[in-house]
Amino acid sequence: MAAGDHQRYRIDDRVSVGPVESWSGLDRTLDRPVTIRVLDPSTEIGKRVQLQARSLTRLEHPALLHVLDTIDLEDRFGVVTELLPEETLQDRISQQSHFSSQEVITIGIQLGEALAILHNAGFALGGLQAKDVGQRTDGTVVIVEGPPTSDAIGIPARPSDDIGALGELLHCLLVGFRPQIDHQGRYELHPAIPTSLEQLIRRSVDRDSQWSDATALVLSLRSLQQDFDRLPHDVETTQADYLRVERTWLAPAAIIAVLGGLAIITGLFVTRTESAPSLVGDASEVVRLEPEQTILMDSFSDSPADVAPITSRPSSPSSPRQIIGIVDFDPAGDDREEHPEQLELINNGDSSTGWYTERYTTSDFGKLKDGVGLIIQLVLPQHIDQIQISSPTIDWSFEIFASQDSTGAIQSWGEAIARRDETSGTITVPLGGTPAAALLLWITDLGKRLPVGGHRVTISELKVSGRPLFG
Repeated sequence: MAAGDHQRYRIDDRVSVGPVESWSGLDRTLDRPVTIRVLDPSTEIGKRVQLQARSLTRLEHPALLHVLDTIDLEDRFGVVTELLPEETLQDRISQQSHFSSQEVITIGIQLGEALAILHNAGFALGGLQAKDVGQRTDGTVVIVEGPPTSDAIGIPARPSDDIGALGELLHCLLVGFRPQIDHQGRYELHPAIPTSLEQLIRRSVDRDSQWSDATALVLSLRSLQQDFDRLPHDVETTQADYLRVERTWLAPAAIIAVLGGLAIITGLFVTRTESAPSLVGDASEVVRLEPEQTILMDSFSDSPADVAPITSRPSSPSSPRQIIGIVDFDPAGDDREEHPEQLELINNGDSSTGWYTERYTTSDFGKLKDGVGLIIQLVLPQHIDQIQISSPTIDWSFEIFASQDSTGAIQSWGEAIARRDETSGTITVPLGGTPAAALLLWITDLGKRLPVGGHRVTISELKVSGRPLFG
């Protein structure tokens, strides 16, 4: 046998190859199957593994592969561990596409605790993916790659890398893939991620606001676990909920931004009634979207018919408009209010928080009312080109109304200037330069049932872009 034999351990079949080989074997003394990692101690990797394996043999945690012994095999070195699980988390994702929130929290706690122990001992994995984590027959998980049984997954290996990698892994377990990177290099979390887990994952993957250490992450996971334990066991988002939002989430934002720009240029070419410079010159004047104003999901093709088209180049480019106030609007409610204390959480820079409606038994407000909304107040009447709305709610619907002065009953707002059905994530709605001093975001359907039961819509961010009405 290639790796040689040992007086106590029988070495049978090679399981994996590489600088650190894995072999199945048997502990003759205790008559138990084992896995033996075999490597060349004269190599750089071999020296690192030999040093760390002997240093970490006393570490005990179910999610750390238990090191039973270290042995010399002629010119090789062996690390004897418990038998490797036959299945990895990657295998489970291939079979079932995603895990439940409760399962993900439990797995996150186990791996977070193991990382904390490793970090306290002065070691790190340098990364963590679904293929690097095995799952035993009793459901517990164990890290099968990296210290203390093999070389670090990534070099340099830093605790911050492990925390970020764990956040990406939790995202992967929830929806089947790791978080996307947008055109600005920022992580975009899938809109199907439950709100309760979104902030936790965000603080794991974003380096600027990352958890101070793995223990802080574990404490947050344990708090979420207690919340889920108090909920009915049959409350869980279905796989269909995740797949419904794929149509808007997986398209690369950069490609859609280009398509949005082409739609603007085409519209100007068709509707222009005056002689003008070249089409390239028009594009340089009109396509001036700031990074946060990238059109993610919508196009001009389905803009409302009653919005007048722009027939000449505006006198000034579209830019973010100042929102001076946001007011909850519930004309059919008993107290005419809908969580006004939550309004300050809109546009607070934390996408995991926001204003939300009451929780209703059905998506049509329990048939108690036609809708609820938010009045977005601007400084002065101005041309409104678009509104960007961010929400973690899945498949909710809304209408947009505009007024130069009205903030009264819904009837006084006139006809809706835009409407969207079954939307999710961040959506940019073109409003065609409508003159307005206030906009009404009128929620007409509350979308999919929440993991904790009932229906409600959360609005985390609102941005309005436009131009001065005069000048």
